[in-house]
Amino acid sequence: MKLLYLTFQEDAPLYLGVTRKIAGQARAFEKLGFDVTYTLWGGGSFRFYSGGKTEEVKITSSRKMMKTFESIAENYISKHAFDVIYFRLDRISFGVINLCRFAKNNGTGHVIIEIPNYPYLKDYIRNIKNVKPFKRRAVNAAKVLATAAGDRLSGLFLRKAADAAVLIGDKAESFFGVRAVNINNGINAEEFSCVKRKDSGGIVMVGVAGTLWWQAYDRVLEGMCEYKKNKACGAPDIHFTLVGGDEKEMPAFWEQVKKYGLQDDVDCPGFKSGAELKSIYSEADVGISSLGCYRRGLKYCSSLKAREYCAAGLPFVYAYEDDDLNGDLPFALKFPNDPTPIDIDKVAALVSACRADPLICMAEKEFARSHYDWVPIMERVLAFAGININ
Repeated sequence: MKLLYLTFQEDAPLYLGVTRKIAGQARAFEKLGFDVTYTLWGGGSFRFYSGGKTEEVKITSSRKMMKTFESIAENYISKHAFDVIYFRLDRISFGVINLCRFAKNNGTGHVIIEIPNYPYLKDYIRNIKNVKPFKRRAVNAAKVLATAAGDRLSGLFLRKAADAAVLIGDKAESFFGVRAVNINNGINAEEFSCVKRKDSGGIVMVGVAGTLWWQAYDRVLEGMCEYKKNKACGAPDIHFTLVGGDEKEMPAFWEQVKKYGLQDDVDCPGFKSGAELKSIYSEADVGISSLGCYRRGLKYCSSLKAREYCAAGLPFVYAYEDDDLNGDLPFALKFPNDPTPIDIDKVAALVSACRADPLICMAEKEFARSHYDWVPIMERVLAFAGININ
């Protein structure tokens, strides 16, 4: 069976976590027996990846990019037969509806829509306030509101264009009338080796982010500041390594670092992946997952970072609801989903407890295999959509 994983995601360092997720889902579909093609764009071309080969279509204009992408995708579908098309979308548009219909008319048996941040509309509109100056913000607001209106109107036609929806985020049984399955993000659990646990000494926290404002790592800085002020005799030193981060937001982050006097306690090595990222994990004692879902109006989250930490046997902290985390796992510490500073004493206690248990690393790794690997997650999606993979 042939499957097209169609996404309009840019392949850029800022979106490294997202592109890893797309590649991971594609590999899972392959393990489940599909001949898979998936898409990304970047460097002036829209790319189709299939069987170790890459087909590139040049992007001739930067205007109306989505219409260009949709046209490229429609042309590709017209020349290739697919049993399943799996869309990953930020929102719905009439172009998407037309593409779904075209695929169906071209013989595609099943069309599945994934929404990776549900519900997404309030978060999308909320970004208006971050645009400066005011005149530019007004123009941007008009465009955003028009796009939001297009989402609401085109969504009314989705029920006849798609067979199933996949929602990551808050829970819902349907999406614009299309029956929906709720899943969490996954990883390739075998990609990560367990870190070697230190017996004592200072504690290194690691955070991995593309965009900073909704990760709320300022909560970590505030917590570190309080910890240093009230540090008990013999308490471990704390260091924070931030991997990645949007350059537009880094000045504000460094201003906070200086404000709290943490210049010697924080470093930012930039975007890292592969062996470099795993090397950073190997030096860390605890991972920092998303701490600012409240800033996006979200209660639920399935952070890729937390799943990677888990697969590496690295204890982690988080601040959201996750169906796979019941709140009493010995390697995961939950904080409130609000603006309060992170209690670093509690983080240090988590690290100390994990250092004292020689079996906890492998237990965490096994948890990642059984709960976070993409293969069982995507197998459930296919079953929900009525696709027989046997």
